[in-house]
Amino acid sequence: MIRYWPDNQGIDLNIQVSNLFKKVYIKLNFNLYNTTSHLLSIDIVNSYFKQELFKIILLELEILILDIIELDININDICTLNQKILIDLISKSIISCQQIFKINIQELYNIKSQSSNLISSRRIKIEHRLLLQNLLIYLVFGGAADKTNLYLFPNSRIPSKHVEILLDNLVIQLADIIFYELIEYNKSTLQLFEFLKLHNICRSTYISARSIATFKNNLVWYNYIAYYFTQPRIIYNNRYQVWIFSTKGLNCQYIYASREQDIKLLSHIQFLIVVLLEFQDFVTPKIQNLLIILGKVWVYLIRYVLSNSLKVILKSISIVMRSKS
Repeated sequence: MIRYWPDNQGIDLNIQVSNLFKKVYIKLNFNLYNTTSHLLSIDIVNSYFKQELFKIILLELEILILDIIELDININDICTLNQKILIDLISKSIISCQQIFKINIQELYNIKSQSSNLISSRRIKIEHRLLLQNLLIYLVFGGAADKTNLYLFPNSRIPSKHVEILLDNLVIQLADIIFYELIEYNKSTLQLFEFLKLHNICRSTYISARSIATFKNNLVWYNYIAYYFTQPRIIYNNRYQVWIFSTKGLNCQYIYASREQDIKLLSHIQFLIVVLLEFQDFVTPKIQNLLIILGKVWVYLIRYVLSNSLKVILKSISIVMRSKS
């Protein structure tokens, strides 16, 4: 039986939000290692640091929800200010992370500034609605308040599982962005190695400078490939990659999302990938049909040659047999 998220504000919604956060907090006791082939920046840290970072993000999100309710912010304000709200949530989570783990960084990369890494800032610009906007609307105003039609559920009924997936995804993706900022701050491999060692947060499989350098290089390369090639294809296919907590570890899957507006935010290189995908969709069926036709012609010619060759051979044998008799 599908359970639906409450449509409007009230006691039922408050209870559902409280239960949802409790459920996610319980999930933090599961295996927190990445079980997919996709790289996350937090793959390099141990489970304890991941767990604490996830808790920080959840706590900051709870504070954000209470602030929205207290300040009586409406849905239009959330839609207008969503990107700034998300950036502020990330910044506050970074500050809390610094305080809890006593990470002394004088000039931590500010994701709002031009010095911030481009991948994170562009990623937020394109995906901030999917990351936070709809989730905030569900948690504060209820399912009926969502008029964006991003997910196109029948009768506008939002399954509770969908809201849970969005919350899982927000926590994991923000943790990935936050720690990627920390990795970017430690420019050299030696700095990153000393940073991980000093705070005792490194995963046991990355105990040498060489393994950390390999991980960092793979992560940077993966993020560029994902941003310039994978993301345009996902947007063009109206899909959104979400990360979820499971008993086996961190997992990801794809859900439907209406992303026609996101195509306008793609960079020139990303848009070129979309054009190539359209060209592929146009050309591929025609090439397939041509190959099928050529294959049929080739088979016919082979059968024709073999058939006639066999007839000639049999006729020759028959002539030879007659001449001997």
